[in-house]
Amino acid sequence: MAYLSNIELYYSPPDSFNGNSVKVSGDEFLHLSRVMRHKIDDVIFITDGCGKIFTCKIVELNKTFLSAEIQSFETYQNKFKNIYFCIPKLKNPERFEFALEKCAELGITNFIIFESLRTVAKSNKVERWEKLLLSAMKQSLRSYMPKIHSIINFKSILELDGVKILFEQNAEKKLNEMNYADDKLYYFIFGPEGGLDKKEIELAGTDNLFQLTENRLRSETAIVFAASQLNITSL
Repeated sequence: MAYLSNIELYYSPPDSFNGNSVKVSGDEFLHLSRVMRHKIDDVIFITDGCGKIFTCKIVELNKTFLSAEIQSFETYQNKFKNIYFCIPKLKNPERFEFALEKCAELGITNFIIFESLRTVAKSNKVERWEKLLLSAMKQSLRSYMPKIHSIINFKSILELDGVKILFEQNAEKKLNEMNYADDKLYYFIFGPEGGLDKKEIELAGTDNLFQLTENRLRSETAIVFAASQLNITSL
């Protein structure tokens, strides 16, 4: 499968595609036309966020949108479609956003943001987070739009159908020894600064505890490290 490099990737939602053409509007159009200064007959690359990257030629360009003719496309696999990263709100918003961004660059596409018993931050900046994930997807030339599914508490995650993986430094099982099944969902649950509360760990049960590394990591480092480990495992 051909992976692109050294290109500028743009996004347009699935409903903007019609047969062999696509229409680009909004912020993406402004970036295409005013920042990158594309013109009619220019070749551009657009993803629908659902696994395809289209090679297109601009055929119409006006003040509010452009139309492009689709010349070809590549379809890519979402290797981590069954994996959800459950990330607590961190006290430092920059570190939280760093973790989101790097995970998206590494191919994680499902995020659940939750509040742990030790969570300090309370703000819900979903729109800002979604823009950050969109930018990370384009920057890393990926074709699946990362999604923030919901903002729920820790107990609600445990009630979801699927395998729960909590990270505890003294756990006996190791993440790199995990075997994944295509027909199961996996929830990677990370703790905030100071880790998950003892009550939360007891609620989850010891069978769900895994060791990420032998040494202690900052929350955002642990999140990115887990995404990196998944990439190594999937090679």
